[in-house]
Amino acid sequence: MLIVVVVLGATKSTMQIVSRTSIAASKSQVYQLLANYQRFPEWSPFLVADPQQKHWVTGQIGEVGSKFHWVGVSEESEGYQEIKSLVVDKSLEMACTITKPFESKPTFSYDLSANGQNTLVTQTFQMPCSLIEKWMLQIFGVQTEIATTNTLGLSLLKKAVEKTASLQ
Repeated sequence: MLIVVVVLGATKSTMQIVSRTSIAASKSQVYQLLANYQRFPEWSPFLVADPQQKHWVTGQIGEVGSKFHWVGVSEESEGYQEIKSLVVDKSLEMACTITKPFESKPTFSYDLSANGQNTLVTQTFQMPCSLIEKWMLQIFGVQTEIATTNTLGLSLLKKAVEKTASLQ
């Protein structure tokens, strides 16, 4: 039995969580906010959990390679997320490198599509893990916690974009 656990633990898997929201704004308005890490604090769910978080941006705003760095205060996390790919007004992919309290490399992709006068935003979160890790994340509610955080982030994104869109 122990051999089976070792084999399962070594087998690669991916935890995937897909979240969606409809935003009353153009694809361009949504894309501009997503691609601008200077504005990430307006919709970051992590700043809700840790308002004292230290953060800064490096690289060119709205370009591949731009990074949002953070060091948590009450949440004691640390890492950065980097824009890995952009298709103007259509999609973005961000790779996250978490170094504390544990090491992980999840990705977030955002696909934008027209939904009448609104923009449908589909966020796909993926985190590589072993089958055992995936099972443990489900058993201990971490997957549900991540899904809740992602939903909060999309709600904050919707609020920030719609606020900006109403001013234009």
